[in-house]
Amino acid sequence: MAVQELFRANKRESTVDIVVNNIKKLLIERKLKPGDRLPNEVEISEAMNVSRGSVREALRILTAFGLVESRVGTGTYICQKPGRTLADSLLFSFFVNNPNIGKLYEFRRLIEIDILESVLDHYDENEEERRMLEENVDELKELLTKNPDTDWLRENDISFHCLMGICTKNVLMERIYGIVIDFMEASIAETLKNQHGEIVYKEHMQILEVIRTRDYSRIEEVITSSVDTWSMRQAEG
Repeated sequence: MAVQELFRANKRESTVDIVVNNIKKLLIERKLKPGDRLPNEVEISEAMNVSRGSVREALRILTAFGLVESRVGTGTYICQKPGRTLADSLLFSFFVNNPNIGKLYEFRRLIEIDILESVLDHYDENEEERRMLEENVDELKELLTKNPDTDWLRENDISFHCLMGICTKNVLMERIYGIVIDFMEASIAETLKNQHGEIVYKEHMQILEVIRTRDYSRIEEVITSSVDTWSMRQAEG
């Protein structure tokens, strides 16, 4: 399809918005796909009758959102994987508003229920990732025999959650959950205070058992138990 047929201007928008929204629309309509190379600045500016400067600024915005990437010597491409910058910004705005423990509890509980349900939904696709989860819990069991320091336990705990995201086989869910865990890492580490990981091991074993048995009926129970433990530790802190 000709560049002029893809890139069309809406005169009610600013020239930068014209380019940004046109590219977003093409992505939604799947006329542009991950990995596709965009026309060069001259081609886009001529097709949309806007300046090259507007095109350049629009591409900077789309790069900041993680939608496009510039490759030296070859041009500008639609990103292969969703960027986390925009999601980072949205979640950051949530956290900097200083939500109380009740709001954080509700937020984490809901997203982890969805994560665990998705892990079971994709059980036939995530055998390798489930094996890594098993190894993570085995590692924690081994750590408990060695009186490990908090840093080791924290790394194991965060890794467990990251692996849960990978087990969903959904890149967007994995990315969003990864951002949530990044923001909550410090508070998750609070569950390790004054104990050597025994509580975390118990909670992770319960989640693992639900995955092993594909028991959808226990998803809410085990996630609520896990998040309750985290919530109580925050209150104690």
